[in-house]
Amino acid sequence: MTLTAEHGSVLDPASPGPAIDDDRRPPHPYRSSLWVMLVGYAVLTGALLAIGMLLTHALDGTVGRWDEHVNEFFARHRTRTWNDVTSVATSALNTLPVVIGAAVVVGVLAIRRRLAEAAFLTLALVLEITVFLSVTFAVGRPRPAVHRLNSTPATSSFPSGHTAAATVLFVGIALIVTCCTRNRVARVASAVLASVIAVLVAFARVYRGLHHPTDVIVGVLFGLACLTIAAVAVRAATAQKKRLIGATAVSTTR
Repeated sequence: MTLTAEHGSVLDPASPGPAIDDDRRPPHPYRSSLWVMLVGYAVLTGALLAIGMLLTHALDGTVGRWDEHVNEFFARHRTRTWNDVTSVATSALNTLPVVIGAAVVVGVLAIRRRLAEAAFLTLALVLEITVFLSVTFAVGRPRPAVHRLNSTPATSSFPSGHTAAATVLFVGIALIVTCCTRNRVARVASAVLASVIAVLVAFARVYRGLHHPTDVIVGVLFGLACLTIAAVAVRAATAQKKRLIGATAVSTTR
């Protein structure tokens, strides 16, 4: 697989804007990225808190009842095969495997000097865990009222952190593959793998009685939102860096 820079990718700003040709220098690139992340954190946290409160209060008698019916259906139709499959799917996306997997990917990207892609995945995962921790204790949604096949941490049912983490990690890797190679087989394979893993983890969390269906649906959307914000942050930093280089070049030619 040949690694190449793909023009117009999700991490490549369409236009960095004109270089500043006076004595003013653009802000440091990291400042732009930090502002995007802070605003993204605030917006995501507020949105998830609002959704969580709706699910646990105003919609508890409608959506909440549907959630419980789905959980009860799966609890009644468990099989040894699916118990084993879902056990592997949910265990593989525990905190430690996700951190190790992300560290390996980021390390490989850093060695290959794909720093924008490494920053993209890192920022998305940091955003996911910080927003998740800010929301889960505040909402405090109880776990499904069925027999659970796993022990559960002190966090509440909403949102599904495993589903969000799986989405961020594997969809993020698929996007990085798209940015770094022209190989169509690699692009399609990474996209299919990301979709299968995200869906399988979401299914496993509901099947095993650990989350309501709406928890995992929001988890997928939450993960995609983290990736979007991280991509915008990296694009902003890249564009600002190009402006800074342009301003430096202008000042040295005077």
